This record gives sequence, C-alpha cells and structure tokens, in this order.
Amino acid sequence: MTIEIITDNDKETFQVEHTFSPGKITYKDPNVDALVSIHYRLNEVLIRREGEIESQEPFMLNVPTMGYYRQDGITFKTIIKTKKLQISPESIKIVYEHNIEGVITSKTLTFTLFI
Repeated sequence: MTIEIITDNDKETFQVEHTFSPGKITYKDPNVDALVSIHYRLNEVLIRREGEIESQEPFMLNVPTMGYYRQDGITFKTIIKTKKLQISPESIKIVYEHNIEGVITSKTLTFTLFI
C-alpha cells in the first residue's frame, strides 16, 4: 500500500505492507513502533494507532469530530474538520484541518491499496 501524507504542503510518501479485510486495513506505522488500523464505511473513516504513539481520530465529511493523540503518557485533544472524503475499493483520500491543542494544520491523507 502507498501512503501519501501532505501537511501544509510538505509531502511524504511511504510504501508499507498491509492486511486487508472488508472495512478494515491494518499496517505498521513506518515512523514509530505502532500498529495502525483504518476502519471505513461509505461516509466515515476511523484511524486508530496503538503502540509507542496511540491515537484515535474519526473523519466525517463536513462534521467536526474529536479525537486524541497520546505519547509518553501525555494526551492531546484533536479536533478534525473533514473537507473532502473519498472512499473507493482502490483508495481512501481525506482532506482535513487538524487542530491539536490550538495548533492548526492543513492535511491530506491518501491510502492507495492497488495501483
């Protein structure tokens, strides 16, 4: 699977091994010791990370959602404003505004399963 992350116009791309089952994709985080699972339905995506860094963030188009990010025992609240959400059998693309404790970034996540 290819993962593309764009944060405020800074782009990173990763190739990762993944497991796939209907409604769920799992892979090892390429940056830290953590397992990431992506749970998706027609109009909603939930991304969970468990390990060195833990997080849970839901994405729903035009609906502000709350999540969390935990590292070294410190938990940060996140607010997500999803601007674009595309889910297909080949890929998932999420464009959103990410607010962690008042620090706002513009992000795009793209998970491409099959090329």
